[in-house]
Amino acid sequence: MLATAAIAAVAWVVGGAVPLIGAPVLAMLLGVAARTATGLPAALRPGVDFTLKRLLRLAIILFGATLSFADVVRIGGASVVVVGATVALALALTALIGRALRAPEGLVGLIGVGTAICGATAILTVGPIVDAREEEIAFAVTTIFLFNMLAVVVYPLLGHGLALPDATFGVWAGAAIHDTSSVLAAAFAYSEASGQTATVVKLTRTLVLVPLALAYGIAHSARTAGRGGRVHLTKIFPWFILWFAAAALLNTAGAIGPGAERAAALAGRFLVVMVMAAVGLSADLARMRAIGPRPLYVGLAASVVIALTSIVLIRALMG
Repeated sequence: MLATAAIAAVAWVVGGAVPLIGAPVLAMLLGVAARTATGLPAALRPGVDFTLKRLLRLAIILFGATLSFADVVRIGGASVVVVGATVALALALTALIGRALRAPEGLVGLIGVGTAICGATAILTVGPIVDAREEEIAFAVTTIFLFNMLAVVVYPLLGHGLALPDATFGVWAGAAIHDTSSVLAAAFAYSEASGQTATVVKLTRTLVLVPLALAYGIAHSARTAGRGGRVHLTKIFPWFILWFAAAALLNTAGAIGPGAERAAALAGRFLVVMVMAAVGLSADLARMRAIGPRPLYVGLAASVVIALTSIVLIRALMG
């Protein structure tokens, strides 16, 4: 954790001087450079994993303390149609493209789940439910990981190029980018307001994982005559979203003062930079090269089409 914090501190200072790139992107690039140069020592792995999983959730809860509960409900409700359409499109598109390219069906399905909902979290949740092989899960996570890194850099540049309003960019990032860490990094690099919007939209999208995982479990059980495919609802439900809502409720009730709200926002932003440093440290470029082109083509095609169709849909429905 200290290693990710050190990288984040450097990126925080340099990113302030180079706002076009921003601290999250710099932290990710510094992490990739460190991983490529020295590898990831075994002593650092637990802290990197903890930063990726636990500190990201803490950052989200802290962002909840900067929002009103009414805004959470309003933004989440307004984005339901966009989120639903994006999830359905991602699942259908990856299946069609994968079939056309004759990519492995199981791997394509995992890439589809990761693209549709929340990246590696969705893949690691659904993979064991459908008895996916370990190498399929690893390949799918790595494929999604690559496009997450690209999204952190590309989306803010496209948003500025298209002169998107903060709210529009926030909904776009939350609906179209895969992993939560990349959503927050890209959106907060764009603006504070877009980051708050993207957080709510992404959490709304994350909730879709629960019914989708249940559906995969039921379908897999039917195919295997009741063997395997067991789904434990308490394990897959993203409980931290309830803490996010509770923080927003406390802020709405006036229990969080202006000073504490500013501190929560600042701490949340720095934690996101730490998470992106951990993302960079987790980047295994050799494994990415070993995947082969077909799964990457599936992920690339799905990511591009979803990015285009989601922004069209957002502008049509939300102005």
